[in-house]
Amino acid sequence: MSTPFSRTGGQNELGVESMPATGSVGDGNADGAAAEAALATDAAGAPAAALAVAATAFADTFERWANRRAIEAGASIPRLQLLYAVHCRGPQRMADLAEALAVTPRNVTALVDGLEAESMVRRVPHSTDRRVTLVELTCDSDRVATQFAAYQASIAGLFVDMNDADRSTLLRLFETLRGRMHAESGCSTAAQEAPDA
Repeated sequence: MSTPFSRTGGQNELGVESMPATGSVGDGNADGAAAEAALATDAAGAPAAALAVAATAFADTFERWANRRAIEAGASIPRLQLLYAVHCRGPQRMADLAEALAVTPRNVTALVDGLEAESMVRRVPHSTDRRVTLVELTCDSDRVATQFAAYQASIAGLFVDMNDADRSTLLRLFETLRGRMHAESGCSTAAQEAPDA
């Protein structure tokens, strides 16, 4: 059976050139061992490479789809998240917002600049620490809550046709994979750039 990443060269189903295998696990060739590991089969018989392709395709599609849902609700995902964080927690330090949104401080600065230009937030000095600047809402707080609720409801709509067992399985897998990614070294979400400032 062929896999998305051909072992014999040519193109995979994403149109990317694949390299022929250069060895196998038993011949002492490290590249061959890595290739074998990449094509490891899980207990259900699904090649890891096929799961990698499917996960990448899903993540890309979901990101675009979810951002369209957010725009329909009133703002991009990063903007909605920032506004909702300030709505829920009150005035926030820029560093705290960067951590909450899992993006870089530079991203938060760009987001706040844009929202401040639209009179949705403003920077204010901290009451006791002049070194600290806080971000607070200047727009209608109820509107922010409504927009975020509409966005969440549209995401939830993706799963309404699943039965309870499928939803439970998917939730368990999401939690497992998310935990694994957070646990791996060098996988700091705080260093990510927001896709839409």
